[in-house]
Amino acid sequence: MLILTLAVFVQHSSVLPVASAQPPSEWPEAEPIRVIMQSTADWGRILFDDLNGTNANGLKIKAVLASGWLSGRDFDDTLTAGRKLPWPDAIYGRIVVRHGDLVEFFKGLRDFRYTESYADLVLQVDVNMPQVYVWLMSGGNGTTTFEITSLATNGIIWRDVIVGNGVTQQVRRVMSPQPFFHPGRTENLVVIVWLGVAILAVIILNLPFLELLHIRVKRARHRRRSRQRNRK
Repeated sequence: MLILTLAVFVQHSSVLPVASAQPPSEWPEAEPIRVIMQSTADWGRILFDDLNGTNANGLKIKAVLASGWLSGRDFDDTLTAGRKLPWPDAIYGRIVVRHGDLVEFFKGLRDFRYTESYADLVLQVDVNMPQVYVWLMSGGNGTTTFEITSLATNGIIWRDVIVGNGVTQQVRRVMSPQPFFHPGRTENLVVIVWLGVAILAVIILNLPFLELLHIRVKRARHRRRSRQRNRK
């Protein structure tokens, strides 16, 4: 029984990933995500980087899987997504070109038509940070909704809104790194621990503990009865 149970468990466990001898990366790949921007503003941007382009915010874009428009695109609307792309920033009245990991759209000044765009990304996340953050940017008087969903489950990971006030806005949004990883994902260490627990449970269940306990209880009762008879 023990050998048969172990064989079945090992057979099902063989499809699981084998633990690597290399230490785990501090920037593992997260599950693929979709960034959706629904907007009536003339432009908008989500920056997966800090303002200095050093990724000190705990996020990186590793790959862009796809990008495009879901609705409302005009002939002069543009959408860009990628790593260390240039973007203009106004500092003390002058324009400075920064670089960062971003997704952005531009419809033209005073173009407040509703549009919906997307970009499918693979992110790397610094799992040693308790919190990570993104920068949301928009201009004009429109409203922009930024949404991050899981491509695996279609569930919403994070969502926020910027309401335009006529000037350029830059707001930082903090979030946990854990939702970027699929809840059903099984790490190698967890597999090893559960394998050990299963083997230990099988061994314990196949040992004659109940029989030994029953024998000890019968012997104890027999000794008590013998003492009672001797006292009489």
